[in-house]
Amino acid sequence: MNGNNRGERTVSESQDRVTELIEEKRAISKVLRTIANSPHDLQPIFDTILDSATRLCRADAGTLRLVEKEGYRLAAQKVRTYSPPTILEHGSHLGRLMASGKVIHVPDALALEQYRKGETSVVTAAEGGHVRTAVYVPMFRNDQVIGALGIWREQVELFTDKQIELVTDFAAQATIA
Repeated sequence: MNGNNRGERTVSESQDRVTELIEEKRAISKVLRTIANSPHDLQPIFDTILDSATRLCRADAGTLRLVEKEGYRLAAQKVRTYSPPTILEHGSHLGRLMASGKVIHVPDALALEQYRKGETSVVTAAEGGHVRTAVYVPMFRNDQVIGALGIWREQVELFTDKQIELVTDFAAQATIA
């Protein structure tokens, strides 16, 4: 009987993986169609990318930000209960993370040093229960950070390597747009 359960589990896992791949392909196709249909209007493209990233990675919310002189401007958002600031200053915790040019995986916002130091944006997001686990992926053009795609969960649950790779792919698509 143990052998049957193992065989059933393997078939079920294979079916789940096939379903996951089909969903990813559909999402990428939707983004590409949106880019083709809206070459001069970036908003629907950014909205589609962010929606796809949050849905496929089982995130509760997310933002897409673009670099401007004042800081990181909110270009798209998908949130339930939290209103992120429109501009994040370059010197803010998130601004510094994005400027690093690295993918950042925050396992628990309450454990961050910036939270313990009382940095306003981190405390507001973490204490409100809005951002606990997060991934931020920089967007590049000519080796310069031009923005970032971030997704998060309201509970502590790490993102998988596959999910981080998927967000990285979506950030690259936003850069192309």
